[in-house]
Amino acid sequence: MSQQSGPSIVPEIEPYLHNADYVIRLLAVNSIAAAGGPQAPQLLIEALGDSNEQVRDNAVNALHDHLPVGQERGLIAAWDANRTRDGYVRQQIPMVLGRMPDATVEELRVRLNADQRREVHDGLISGMAKLHDADARKTFGEMLRDARGTRTADLMNFVEYEDEPWVIPLLVPVLQRRDIAYRSSTHVAQYVRRECDLAVDEVIRISKAHFSFEPNPMAQYTDQQINEVLRYAEAQAR
Repeated sequence: MSQQSGPSIVPEIEPYLHNADYVIRLLAVNSIAAAGGPQAPQLLIEALGDSNEQVRDNAVNALHDHLPVGQERGLIAAWDANRTRDGYVRQQIPMVLGRMPDATVEELRVRLNADQRREVHDGLISGMAKLHDADARKTFGEMLRDARGTRTADLMNFVEYEDEPWVIPLLVPVLQRRDIAYRSSTHVAQYVRRECDLAVDEVIRISKAHFSFEPNPMAQYTDQQINEVLRYAEAQAR
């Protein structure tokens, strides 16, 4: 209903952000995100300080779709104010800023050592890299080079976030690894994917290049297919 009503309904939803029941607050955040409009970003930033983890998480996720342009300082203040055990909000705020052309890398760089949690560091580096910071992009490449197994699978989420051709050469070391990245099981199928398989998917997705085979997110690619993509990725590094 909020999506159908659009921004005009946001003022009616806003009071529910302060309801004692976190489920109501969660529904309010989701409804504001669905409605959108000029008021939505500020209300979502305010929800980053909610006492409930799911409310905070949904609010920061929604900010990716409702960028608070002109409110960069408010986002930084929300990062500084966050003192929760979970690091997700602190991870995602720099990534929201990374999508905002007026955000400054320096605001993120000075916070690199303020929180030692790896997930927070990942978000800061990813946001800075998205803002064209050369040092961050170098660090991002080192992270991909040194990762193994499930860590590589985690980093693929940040590769998807960057979603730009400069990432493709950084995937060359990953394309050469055959360690298992994750296992998945559904009622339809069970499958195991290696680091190289995930990297193949990302090279194809980001490059939009045509290869001799179609991507399959449930597959283990053949050595011939991997080598075809590897040659392409190596060529982008030259």
